Parts: sequence; structure tokens; C-alpha cells
Amino acid sequence: MLDFIFDILFYITDWLRTTFLLDFAFWITETSLSLFMVENFWNVPLAQVVHITAIAAAFGSLLMLVLRVNEKAGTSVSVSDTAARYLPWVWYGLLGIVLSGLLMITAEPIRNMVNSVFWIKMALLVVTVLITLAYQKAVAAKALAGGASYQASGGTRKTGVLLIVLWLFIMLAGRWIAYVPV
Repeated sequence: MLDFIFDILFYITDWLRTTFLLDFAFWITETSLSLFMVENFWNVPLAQVVHITAIAAAFGSLLMLVLRVNEKAGTSVSVSDTAARYLPWVWYGLLGIVLSGLLMITAEPIRNMVNSVFWIKMALLVVTVLITLAYQKAVAAKALAGGASYQASGGTRKTGVLLIVLWLFIMLAGRWIAYVPV
């Protein structure tokens, strides 16, 4: 089974090399931002630290909200208060992820642009952001309607768990990018 998955990833990467993405990646390597990122020793590690810290902030905050919605933590605080406390961290964390991610892509565009795992991670990230938006709206609306006695429905609880699983896959893919041959 794993060989089948690795073969698919190889074929996707092989196909990506035939698209405009390879030429686009070579073009990025010639930009002043790319040159700045690779010519200064600390730029890539600093971007990686920001990226990892932003992931920790976004994931940890979402985890706290999901745990509260599922009544596994913070039950002495209302869902509305928990959402007000942690959701800004999710979105600011996502902003940090995107900005630092763009810097890291600029530093190593070829490794990223023709990497099947990178594109799987990007697709997962888009799906996760869309589900998070819907989850945020559902939790806010239901918490407002239910007040302090709000209890999440089974669908809301399962969606929260799905979001945690998606974030875990995004983090796995992020680490895996470095080890996929391109």
C-alpha cells in the first residue's frame, strides 16, 4: 500500500516538472527577494521559526476551542468567551504561516513548486481554512443562541475533531516536504 502511495507521489512530482511551475520556480530564484533569502545566513532559519511558532499558535488555539466545544477543557468558561479568546490567535497565526511560508517558498522555490507533497499541503490548508470559517460561524451562532447553556451538536463536535486531524496532516506534510525528492 505504501509503495502505491509513493508511486503516486512520484508520478505527480514527475508531472509537475512538465508544467509551467518549474519555469516559474526558476524565475523566482532570480528575484531579489529570493537572492536576499538565500544570501543571508539567518533568513531561512528565522522564517522557519516564525512559521513553526505561527503553526503552534494557530493549532493550539484551535485545539483549545475544539476542546471547549467538546466539553473536554475549560468548561467553566462560556464557548463565546473561549471563541473570543482563541479565534484571533487562529487567524493571526494563519497570517504568520502564510507570510513565513511565502518567504520559505521564495528561498527554495524549486524544492517546493515541483513537490507533490507541497501541493497536497496547500490543498489541505485551503480546505482547512474553509472548514474553519464554517466552524467558526456555526459555533458563534449556536453559542449566541444557546448562551451559557450551549452544548454543541454531534456535527459540530465531529467537525472540530476533523479540523484537528487536518492540521495534523498539514504539519506532517510540512515536515515531509523536505524529504521528498524533486
